[in-house]
Amino acid sequence: MEITLIRTGGIIPMLKKATKEIEWNEKEMDELINAIRADDNPGKMRDNTQYQLKYNGKTFSIDFEKIPKKYKKTFESLKENLQIVKHS
Repeated sequence: MEITLIRTGGIIPMLKKATKEIEWNEKEMDELINAIRADDNPGKMRDNTQYQLKYNGKTFSIDFEKIPKKYKKTFESLKENLQIVKHS
């Protein structure tokens, strides 16, 4: 299964993405999403950085601070590998 971390916002707003192949099952993904899901309320503060997780064609707003320890390493790796998405 493939997941994509998407970062938006920031002082200089830009879209960044990183994708990784994972070995988690559907139950683990559902539990993870329930644990890290954030309000779909766009930024409460100006220039706020927001993260989203995309998998199985669905995109979820997530709270990076809520990621369980079991998944932290994967998400830190994704965060380190975020690449700017250029618009054509």
